[in-house]
Amino acid sequence: MKPSDTHETNEASRRRARWMAEAQQGNAAAYAELLNDVGPIIVNFLRRRVRDPDDAEDLYQELFLAVHRARHTYEPDRPLEPWLFAIARHVVADHERRRVVRGTRELVGATPPEPSMDGEGHLRLHLEQALRHLSPDQREAIDLLRVEGLPIDVAATRAGTTTGALKVRAHRAYKVLRQLI
Repeated sequence: MKPSDTHETNEASRRRARWMAEAQQGNAAAYAELLNDVGPIIVNFLRRRVRDPDDAEDLYQELFLAVHRARHTYEPDRPLEPWLFAIARHVVADHERRRVVRGTRELVGATPPEPSMDGEGHLRLHLEQALRHLSPDQREAIDLLRVEGLPIDVAATRAGTTTGALKVRAHRAYKVLRQLI
């Protein structure tokens, strides 16, 4: 390393320490300058330690949140970089721990399993038969409220009736279904 490189590195380190000290005092412009200055360095650090580029992007955001939360712990008379990279190492280590735990718990299959009809097939058939005994208005109420899951006011508008009338239709439909099932 040439003496001029050492001087530039020291100057950059002092500048970053000054920006961080100002950021601790509430200077948003200094904080922005600091984050813009260390951003590329942090990206390179993360890319060398994380396999997936998408993970590196997520960790970049996570790291700056961690820096923001821990900014009060920085001591302005010390260089910023060791403090910053210690936080970065912790963020990467936490990510790796979560990845390993996730890997031990997840079972990855080529295709999702088909839903089982064995135990519930007869119930579905019985329900379909019971729904045929409802009036068209009652079936519409069940369809809007239970199948589509619409709120009562939206369902009433779609059915072209009032919320009270739709509630009555649904109540009568539930009563018929309870008797039949």
